[in-house]
Amino acid sequence: MEWTFSDSVRLSLLSFSEASKACAALPGFSLFRRSLQPERIEYCRAELLPDCLVGSLAVPDKTHPLHLAFSLAFYLDRGQLILAADEQTLPALQSLLFPEEPLDTSDVFHLFFSFLESLIQEDMLYLQNFEKRLATIEESLLDTLPKELQRTLITIRRELLVFHAYYQQLLDMCEILSEDENHFLPPECARQFSRLGNRVDRLYDHTQMLREYALQIREMQQAQIDLRQNDTMRILTVVSTIFFPLSLIAGWYGMNFTHMPELSAPYAYFILIGVCILIVAVEIWYFKKKGWF
Repeated sequence: MEWTFSDSVRLSLLSFSEASKACAALPGFSLFRRSLQPERIEYCRAELLPDCLVGSLAVPDKTHPLHLAFSLAFYLDRGQLILAADEQTLPALQSLLFPEEPLDTSDVFHLFFSFLESLIQEDMLYLQNFEKRLATIEESLLDTLPKELQRTLITIRRELLVFHAYYQQLLDMCEILSEDENHFLPPECARQFSRLGNRVDRLYDHTQMLREYALQIREMQQAQIDLRQNDTMRILTVVSTIFFPLSLIAGWYGMNFTHMPELSAPYAYFILIGVCILIVAVEIWYFKKKGWF
C-alpha cells in the first residue's frame, strides 16, 4: 500500500517480503535488510546514514505487555517513509497511521515524528493504571496479601520491566535523531525529536518509579511475613517456657527412687498441684507485664 501526500511526502506500507524486493536499489538497503526478518526485531533501534535513516521498532502490547503488539522496520529518506511489517500486522498498523486526528504530513520527517509520537500518546494514562493497581495491592497489605495479588504483583513487575526497556530504546533512538550527526534532518525536526526524547525520558522515569514502588510493596509484604513468623515463634517460646517448670517437676517425681518423702505425705499430691498452678500464674503475669503474651 502506498499513499502520496505531496511531491516530497510518500508513505509506503509493505510486508517484509514486498520490502525486500521493492527496496533493493535504495541507498542503505544492506542495513535495512537486517530488519526485514521479524525474528531479528527484538528492540527499537535507529541508524542514521548520510542519505537515509533505517531501523526497527518493537512495540509492546498494552493489553498483554509481555507480548509484542507489532514489530516493524522503517526506512526514511528525504522523500519517502517505508514501513515494513508482517502481513497480519499491516491492518492494525494502517489504523495507527490514519487515526481520527491525521498525522502531520507537511514533510516526511514530520510524518515520521508524528508516527513515533502516536506510539506513546496515551502512555502516561496507561502507567497511571499500573500505579492504581499497585496502590490496591499496597492497601491489601493491611490484611493478609492474597496469593492472587502476589501473582499480580509479580506480573506487574515483569510488565513494567518490558516498558522500562521499551522507553530506554526509544530514548536512545530520539537521542540519535536529535543529535543528527550527519545533518540528515532539518534543524526543526531535530529539535522536535529532542522534545520527543524528553517526553520518553519522563515516561522512562515514571516507569522506573513504578518499578521501585512495586519492589517496596514486595519488601513490605516480606516484612509482614517476617512479623507474623516472629509472633508465632514468640507464642511458641512463651508456651514452652510456661510448661518447662512443669515438665521439670513431672520428670523429677517420675524418678524411680523408693525413698521419696513426698510420695508418702497425705497432701503432697494437692500441694504439688497448687505449686504448679502458682508457677503458671506467676509466669503468665510476668509475660503479660513484659508484653510478650
